[in-house]
Amino acid sequence: MHSANIKENAIAIYNDSAHKFGAHTLASVHWDDEQKALYRYHLIAKHIPNESNVSVLDIGCGNGGLLRHLNYSGFRGTYNGYDINALLIDCAKELYPKYSERFSVVDILNDTLNDTFDYVVLSGLFNSNYGQDFQWICSFIEKMYALANKKVIFNAISTYTNFKEETMFYINPFEISDFIIQNFSREIIVEHGQLPYNFQISITKEAAWKSLNA
Repeated sequence: MHSANIKENAIAIYNDSAHKFGAHTLASVHWDDEQKALYRYHLIAKHIPNESNVSVLDIGCGNGGLLRHLNYSGFRGTYNGYDINALLIDCAKELYPKYSERFSVVDILNDTLNDTFDYVVLSGLFNSNYGQDFQWICSFIEKMYALANKKVIFNAISTYTNFKEETMFYINPFEISDFIIQNFSREIIVEHGQLPYNFQISITKEAAWKSLNA
């Protein structure tokens, strides 16, 4: 499916959820369990140092759930959230008025972006089925990698599951790991099964071998 159609489908799917459940809810961004959503945020946040000079870009930020978690955790760095869905971005600005200028409607696949960030993260965006395929996922990760100074961190639903739903999108962790190692970095961390049927990958940018004797 063409990228423009995938974008239209994604906007329509999340708009429908926002109208049905309320844009401020976890359900509007397809989290049906608050504990699981918060644990996903925790798994991402543990890779981000709590330092004032650290910058984070949250891709597919929705209504700002990761920002809330970072604030509760005492995060002292700079946060920015991008999403293609204007309804959810407006909601994030209302929920977190202090950070309203940090939320932007941005399409990283098609917009021209000049800023880079230390940590570029994504939680849940790959999970729903908008008509995307593996190549689209690879292109998305490539864009994230270009925006990152230090690390890219994302999660997804694993193909290693005993059931599948048509509304969800599944990624083979071995296949995506091989793509990342072949094209970007040989230093990655794969965390599989911290949540059932989910995995997370952390990619270190420009990783280099450091001798233990140095």
